[in-house]
Amino acid sequence: MRIAFFSPLGPQRTGIADYSEELLPHLVRHAEVDLFVDGYAPSNRELTARFPAYDHHQFESLRRARRYDVALYQMGNSRAHEYIYRMLPRFPGITVLHEYVLHHLVVEMTVSRGDEAAYVRELGYCHGLAGIEAAREALRDGQRFPYLRYPANRRVVDASFGLIVHSDYVRSLLAADSPGTAVAVVNQHVVPAPIQEGMLELRRSLKLDEDAVLFASFGLATPEKRLGVALRAFRRVRDRFSRSRYLIVGEVPPWHDLQQTVEELGLRGAVDLLGYVEKSDLLRYIAAVDVCVSLRWPTMGETSASTLRLLSAGKPTIVSAVGSFAELPDDCCHRVPVGEEEEERLLEAMLAFAEDATAREAMGLRARQYTQEHHAAQTSAAQYIAFIEKVLA
Repeated sequence: MRIAFFSPLGPQRTGIADYSEELLPHLVRHAEVDLFVDGYAPSNRELTARFPAYDHHQFESLRRARRYDVALYQMGNSRAHEYIYRMLPRFPGITVLHEYVLHHLVVEMTVSRGDEAAYVRELGYCHGLAGIEAAREALRDGQRFPYLRYPANRRVVDASFGLIVHSDYVRSLLAADSPGTAVAVVNQHVVPAPIQEGMLELRRSLKLDEDAVLFASFGLATPEKRLGVALRAFRRVRDRFSRSRYLIVGEVPPWHDLQQTVEELGLRGAVDLLGYVEKSDLLRYIAAVDVCVSLRWPTMGETSASTLRLLSAGKPTIVSAVGSFAELPDDCCHRVPVGEEEEERLLEAMLAFAEDATAREAMGLRARQYTQEHHAAQTSAAQYIAFIEKVLA
């Protein structure tokens, strides 16, 4: 089988680029794979040494000579996937839908470039007259876009022979919106985190307190990560664990003023905003902390790669009881509800983990074992091929 593989790759800073680079060495065991990117040279030299890489504009001519059996698209909700969104209607294929909601991408492609009419047309295609009215209302109302009510994924669904998703939650949404569409659930894979050096040495090398209880959140620090709630709970944790600290490891968008939140809560010196770090340092920070907080609301139908990375590293992790998080086993993470009880329940969980190192270790071991058994990249690759063969047949 010969596959044309469309995905952002490094140096682009996206979780889906990491996902694809981890999947490809396993996928190539089953098929010949060519890579198609959007106007840059992939930075992973090991990858380009094994896979031919082309600009997507070359696909139309290459597909005749290379005789691809299928185009395989990795679709996400950011501008890095715009070229895929535009390629799909011209060259339908099988799509890995990493996020159910694509409305943010549609806004980036249209309104952000001053083309409001295109935004209205796109929501009209995806959601009919209701979409047109919603688009016009959002534009009149200061661009308050109805992301959750109108996922804007219809064009991608219509142009796909089949869809691969990462959760039963998204499969159920597609079954309701697009009955009859071929859909397969393939667990999002995670590469097992390497065992790091001893905790004390690791903390010393990262200039972290050796005997403090360290909480942390990882990944792009958007409002959906509920960091305001997490920091309010953490402020109360410090009433009992005065030396505890909270690390936020990941890029903070310029329009999300987390530093102001830290100041308002009186947490200066107790919270470290570390920004984006390279993957090698990211893994060291994960290994160095005691408890991870990985909340999400609202959810766009995504499966959190950063959460799976935390579980694979054997870290006790607190998640939101929504969407794909709800499908994780009860014994390998701790779930808190979204809503009025969120802060109190989060506080209870943070205090319980802070007080009980044995419980932290036990949950971490179960989490690591779970990811090894159910989220292996080689399993994902085999399931990809089985679904592709089924759809093509």
